[in-house]
Amino acid sequence: MRRASRILVPAALLFSAMVASSGIASAPPPPVVPVAGLNELWNAYGDQGGHWTGGDRTVSVPLPDGRTAWLFSDTFLGTVNPDHSRPRDSPIARNTLVVQRPDGSLGETLHGGTADDPEALIGLAGSDEHYWVGDGVVQGDVLRVLYNRYKTTGSGGLDFRNTGTSLATFRLPALTPSELLVIPVSDKVAWGSELLEDGGYTYVYGAEQGHLRLARVPVGGLRGPWQFWTGVGWSPHEEHSARMLPGVGTAFSVTRVGGEYVLITMDTSPGFSPVMLAYTAGSPTGPFSAPVVLYRAPEASDRRIVYDATAHPQLSRPGKLTVSYNVNSLDHGDNIADVRIYRPRFVEVDWPPALQATCGLRVTFCAASRELWPPRPGNRRLPPLESV
Repeated sequence: MRRASRILVPAALLFSAMVASSGIASAPPPPVVPVAGLNELWNAYGDQGGHWTGGDRTVSVPLPDGRTAWLFSDTFLGTVNPDHSRPRDSPIARNTLVVQRPDGSLGETLHGGTADDPEALIGLAGSDEHYWVGDGVVQGDVLRVLYNRYKTTGSGGLDFRNTGTSLATFRLPALTPSELLVIPVSDKVAWGSELLEDGGYTYVYGAEQGHLRLARVPVGGLRGPWQFWTGVGWSPHEEHSARMLPGVGTAFSVTRVGGEYVLITMDTSPGFSPVMLAYTAGSPTGPFSAPVVLYRAPEASDRRIVYDATAHPQLSRPGKLTVSYNVNSLDHGDNIADVRIYRPRFVEVDWPPALQATCGLRVTFCAASRELWPPRPGNRRLPPLESV
């Protein structure tokens, strides 16, 4: 039986093995409520064994029949011991899909290979590339998901590099993979961190060394050709795309709430950071407001990291946003000793949040000022939020 030796830490976080502090991180976060039902649901499911027992990325895509497709990247499978440890030879699939039924219960974990010899759900046989989930969207009778491809370059958990972006198509309702298409984009950007359908377009957000980038296609046109945001308009050439916003993770979310577009990410400007930030904009292209601190994850430590903040709007109550984030250990043995580390956490944050009057050291203005971020000539001051 083939066994993966360890999970890999997301590439955009590679530079941040030492946790640093920033001015934003020093701002006091508002009260946040864990979503007990979701946390208990996934912990109970994982503890059963025989399917998903832990994973990262945590993308949820509502399906037309009331089910939800939960997409994960590196996923532990196999059994769980009574003391919450897992066998050292537990298999790891580089990507999986967990089906949530209309009644809210979690069903099967979809992966490749067999139950005794599991493999990734999406990948090419014989290839040395593995596929990590970006985001997915239902279009007609199919689910389309962008995956970033990576190639292992050594034996360590951080030894890999990005090799490009591919589009997988799943037939509905069976969720059967039917097509895997290489998107003709460079390996410099992890495209597909968020897929946002708005105004007749699907906006494809990506991350490049901690910076936000943006492409778009007409709805239904993810196969291409893509257009890329230059900062002032759209170009068919990826090399003309502009860096938009610093400090974003490899995975983040952009959600339309009322007339605003809300980007939620873990702050990567200092490296690995436990601070969850929100930025807002009046259009999918930005510009984005000053960051607001939403949450400080308590799990972070000298060797435990948090990442991949992702909003789940279909699970959110009015005036709230349900957000997940992932936890991992830089010591692979920790994830073997305690299955509960490498699982998503769900929290509920107020939206819109109360404005923060504290200024960070790195940010030279208060979040309450509502000045657009990043500061540059021509940025205007936004009016105060109506709810405050």
